Amino acid sequence: MVEDEIGAVAVFSELLKVHSEHFSLIGVAQSVAEAIPLIVEKKPDVLVLDISLPDGTGFDVLDAIGELNFELIFLTAHENFAIQAIKKQAFDYLLKPLHSAELHKVLLKVQSKILANKKEVFSKKIALNTIDGVEFINLDEILYLKASSAYTEIYLNKGHCIVASRTLKSFEEALKNPFVRVHNSFIVNMNFIKNFDKSDAVLYFENGRYVPVSKSRKDQLLHAVYKSF
Repeated sequence: MVEDEIGAVAVFSELLKVHSEHFSLIGVAQSVAEAIPLIVEKKPDVLVLDISLPDGTGFDVLDAIGELNFELIFLTAHENFAIQAIKKQAFDYLLKPLHSAELHKVLLKVQSKILANKKEVFSKKIALNTIDGVEFINLDEILYLKASSAYTEIYLNKGHCIVASRTLKSFEEALKNPFVRVHNSFIVNMNFIKNFDKSDAVLYFENGRYVPVSKSRKDQLLHAVYKSF
């Protein structure tokens, strides 16, 4: 929290304890100079920010930080900065004195957004059971998957391969667009396709690798190619 009025900090802290078991006050700064290093150190999920500070404004804090990796809630006595707050992608704009019911509503909304964001990030990864344990891989790093008996070889665009202890069929059921099954032994990431040689039924990737395409899956592949480009 960035707030120079001790009384406002005390009120917010007490209301926070009453209305949320998911958030806690992890730090308080009373000026622009104090706020910048504190935010960098603590990396909050939510920043509650006053506008009027002894050595500048809350906007000075945001300008100094640059990219905002948190949800931003302004808490201020000034009504006339709402437009600037919107431009800074503020989640909400609360006016002093802070009302209990209003804070409760905002906390529920911001909690829902944070959980949704975390689910979205997790959905872009896949957990792979390997010999050494469980490895989490970004889906956009996968070039293609190759069946290897009861295992699956997963080739990444950076060049290395991971062997996962599950079948290619199970990956086909789990992976959606842009992944397409083009052969009994291969699933490809359409985002890395360079070209498809129809005469030889071979699919080429941007890094020079290639995989065969079965006759039974050729139409499915062509449909996916045209849809992608």
